[in-house]
Amino acid sequence: MNNKRIFWIKNNMTLLIVAVFFLVAGFLLGRKSIPHVFSADATDACITDCQEEQENCADECSDHEEDTDDHAGHGHATEADSLDDLEKITCEHDVGIIECDNCRFEVGVVKLDPSLAQALIETGEAENIDRTKRLRFTGQVQLDMTKAVEVVPIGGGRVERVEKYIGDKVQLGDILAVIHSDDLGQVKANFLERQSALELAESTFNREKELYEKKISSQVDYLAAQNELKAAQAAYTAVDKKLRLFGLDTEQIENIKDEKGNGSFADLVLRAPQSGTLITQNISVGQIVDTTESIYTVADLSNLWVWCDVYEKDLEILHEQTAKDKSLAALVKVKAFKSVGFDGEVDFVGNLMDEHTRTVKIRIQVKNPDSKLRPGMFADVEVAIPLDGQMLAVPQTAVMADEGENFVFQHWKEDLWVRQDVAIGERYGDFVELLSGVPQGAKIVTGGAFMLKSDVLREKMGAGCAD
Repeated sequence: MNNKRIFWIKNNMTLLIVAVFFLVAGFLLGRKSIPHVFSADATDACITDCQEEQENCADECSDHEEDTDDHAGHGHATEADSLDDLEKITCEHDVGIIECDNCRFEVGVVKLDPSLAQALIETGEAENIDRTKRLRFTGQVQLDMTKAVEVVPIGGGRVERVEKYIGDKVQLGDILAVIHSDDLGQVKANFLERQSALELAESTFNREKELYEKKISSQVDYLAAQNELKAAQAAYTAVDKKLRLFGLDTEQIENIKDEKGNGSFADLVLRAPQSGTLITQNISVGQIVDTTESIYTVADLSNLWVWCDVYEKDLEILHEQTAKDKSLAALVKVKAFKSVGFDGEVDFVGNLMDEHTRTVKIRIQVKNPDSKLRPGMFADVEVAIPLDGQMLAVPQTAVMADEGENFVFQHWKEDLWVRQDVAIGERYGDFVELLSGVPQGAKIVTGGAFMLKSDVLREKMGAGCAD
């Protein structure tokens, strides 16, 4: 084994000499370049140098942070003690920050020419309004059943003429259709008989009365004539009422004798029972109709009903209000006319609960002067419940949001508008309650505030105060 090692060393002697040479050279060069590593004095000096470098680095970092804060500290007007304090703030360009077109947005101030403001934004005031709770339901538009009348012929027959059609507006008494009715013809014939019998009974009674008063006729004959007259009058009255059920008035009844020869003796004229719109029609010329079917529906569409389902959680407050006979205002909207609200009023809360849906019906009376609402439409209904007290509120369109913070734009002075952070409370319809942030009467942007918001937040979109 030793002989092998000696033989290997002899054969690799040159390689070993070269390796030792480089090892020594590297050691000597290392001592020259980093002498302090190997001496206590050098080590202390190194520590001192490092501490100085760290302090310099910390100072530079502090200066950098201050520069960063001055440059992009997203302070808003609410961070100052008052709006007037903004005038004391100077930007990095050594001018008042509200005067700097590049830095003004950093404190939430926007400069807007009055002529542009008038054209591009809408304004209003933070004002006190009545506190109101609003309940929202879905419902269906239906006819006001007190203002819808079915037209059913009092006598059957064949349709001779149709004067009015579905969709037509009619007035009380307008002719809708004419039916040739044997029923009416028989009643008219019966009327003529009763009329003749009455005339005869009146003549007989008058004669017997005269004879009785002259003591020529007996009392028995006089009383018999009197009874016959009463019977004839009763029969005449009965048939007269029948004719009126057919829609004839006094003048038409008096002219029945003249109709016998003009071909209209059995014509039953159907007239509108009220003013309104024909919303159904089940009649055509030549059709045979009877007294069991409705041939028209006349409805006054100026007022409709909306029926809504109310769950138990909302029933208590509705019951309390209606029990006090308080009027509950409602606003009805439909998809067909999204921008239009129809004023209504809750006038009835149902007495029964549906076993399956666990809801109670409420009815809203809705004015429909332009006939935009149609029975059968689905509707969204908002019912206003008046509560005690008032609240400071602004339209919901005035409130902007960014990173969880709510704010509005308040007019400061001249052409300057400033972002004011606000705390909001409950939402009431189109308004939101303000708990803090702006005073009552403050002029704010209620429409188009997103344009001012985009200017204040432009750094988030890639712009800075040096652009």
